[in-house]
Amino acid sequence: TAPPPRRVAAGGLCWPPPRCRRADAMALIGEEDYTYIYNDLSHPVDFLQAFRTFYRDGLFTDITLQCASGVIFLCHKAVLAACSNYFKAMFTADMKEKSKNQIKLPGLSHTILEDLVNYAYTSQIQITERNVQSLLQAADLLQFVSVKKACEQFLVRHVDTVNCIGMHSFAEYHLCSELEKESRRILLSRFEEVWRQEEFLDISCEKLLFILSRENLNVWKEEAAIEPVVKWIAYDVEKRIECIFDLLNCLKIDLNEIYLRSALSLRKKYQLNENKIRSLIYNALNTNPKDISKRPTAAMYVIGGYYWHPLSEVHVWDPLTNAWIQGTDMPDHTRESYGVTSLGPNIYVTGGYRTDNIEALDIVWIYNSETDQWTEGCPMLNARYYHCAVTLGGCVYVCNLSYGCLNVYPFSLATCKLYSHI
Repeated sequence: TAPPPRRVAAGGLCWPPPRCRRADAMALIGEEDYTYIYNDLSHPVDFLQAFRTFYRDGLFTDITLQCASGVIFLCHKAVLAACSNYFKAMFTADMKEKSKNQIKLPGLSHTILEDLVNYAYTSQIQITERNVQSLLQAADLLQFVSVKKACEQFLVRHVDTVNCIGMHSFAEYHLCSELEKESRRILLSRFEEVWRQEEFLDISCEKLLFILSRENLNVWKEEAAIEPVVKWIAYDVEKRIECIFDLLNCLKIDLNEIYLRSALSLRKKYQLNENKIRSLIYNALNTNPKDISKRPTAAMYVIGGYYWHPLSEVHVWDPLTNAWIQGTDMPDHTRESYGVTSLGPNIYVTGGYRTDNIEALDIVWIYNSETDQWTEGCPMLNARYYHCAVTLGGCVYVCNLSYGCLNVYPFSLATCKLYSHI
């Protein structure tokens, strides 16, 4: 056969040279199974940016969302379905909305719906104390799972004795397991503070029965358990006096129930006030009444320390039994001058230095007091020792004075999941 034509470049050179052409052909024949997969790392960002531009300019939109105030948002079904199982089911299942071009969402405000739509196109959303509950409710309704989880973690960091009762009910209704667990922990462990809050007086009898019947309710003195019952009943005697026996039975006190029933029957409901209810209950207690049934209370933990050499033991004092018990030893204990603080059920041991070479450390170990287990946490930004560790607003702060400056390093739930106190 005739050889293929050659191309003559400037200067009279042939390209490609005959020998190179034959070599390339042989290489390709021998490497027919070779494949190269190109992964464009910027593609997801560019793809999202493109849809963000389409949304902003109103291009290729195929669905309209209308909020309670009548404001409409021109969107793309594919984008909404990718972020929300609610919209995915609506646009794919055999529902009447599948063929509609406009969806009315009367339960959502303009601001909240706009925030969720913007999140779908930008992957960002601003959560504040003012909008977090409304945003979580909307995300729960429309099944924006990631937004709901972010709102839940925000609320977990802001649960305290003032709002834990309302937070617990809110978490139960919206199936927020982490928020339910943390609000319940605060409610039960700090009950003597909680029942003095205004929202305590508005809880239902069922909720109060749930609280008083928990084995880990932190009550110490008899008065600490009876007084909240008295306060709660006196707030609405007409409707609540019938709950008194169920509530007192939760406390398992040695009560003369016959006497109390007889005393209450001799008095009109409108005649009962806080002082009279309290007096009747205490008069109904049998002579030399038994203490409240023993429940777990706050314990004291002593971790590590130094006695001729660094110590690794964890010792726990139980005030109910007035006895010390030993927990799981601290790992990596050949260090000293570390900081210790607690957040929720966790105890954080931060930094310190090596005993043998005085090497400053940035490591963090976390002890879970409920499971008696240690886990290694996210390291600090800087190694340090002779420092102070404290907790505030759901975060652990590590600070120390160096060269006349105060350095504060917060470990937030947003930046390090290991410091979540759930």
